[in-house]
Amino acid sequence: MIRNVIFDLDGTLADTSPGIIESVQYTVEVMGWQPLTRAQLLSFIGPPLRRSFTDCCGCSEAEAQQAVTVFRTYYQAGAVLHAAPYPGMTGLCAQLKAHGFGLAVATNKPQRFAEALVQHFGLDAYLDPVCGADEAGALKKADLIRLSAAGLHAELSETVLVGDTENDAEGAAAAGVQFLAVTYGFGFRSAADVRSCTPVGTADSPRAIAEILLGKS
Repeated sequence: MIRNVIFDLDGTLADTSPGIIESVQYTVEVMGWQPLTRAQLLSFIGPPLRRSFTDCCGCSEAEAQQAVTVFRTYYQAGAVLHAAPYPGMTGLCAQLKAHGFGLAVATNKPQRFAEALVQHFGLDAYLDPVCGADEAGALKKADLIRLSAAGLHAELSETVLVGDTENDAEGAAAAGVQFLAVTYGFGFRSAADVRSCTPVGTADSPRAIAEILLGKS
């Protein structure tokens, strides 16, 4: 039985790609690096920033940390709000809350940005707690999931993480919660991509998430 739902943010609750891509492009220009391809830009959505800069730009750890600072300064100045919840997401949260589910967020996005987005979208009425990454990047996805579950006073066996990437699936497994995959975000594109993750279900829309969860409550 599933009683608690923890959502990933980027690519699950909201399309945050415009602000992230804009900020990465600005950072790459400031750092004097070669422009990135569209695929490389999209790869920044979800994973820790420092790792993405190292992988895509071939920079040192020190340069990657400098790039993270440039990115976050620009992002916080306004680009963070260049995003939108996926159609039907607000209704999904309201529906699940009305059915008694505990709802929370666990995201690799820094805490301050995650809270700003959830509040901007008006989803803070349903999602509490919101657990984002620490500024040093020490917390892993599994850590954030456990923190969210603790904030909900949830049994891990009765909790599911909803996410769009293998990183989410791996975090759910490491944290000891179930996993529900979505294919409308930035990672998984079809049910075939998800099979190795053994999810409790695969959803192509917020409406499909409701159908799966209400059938398992």
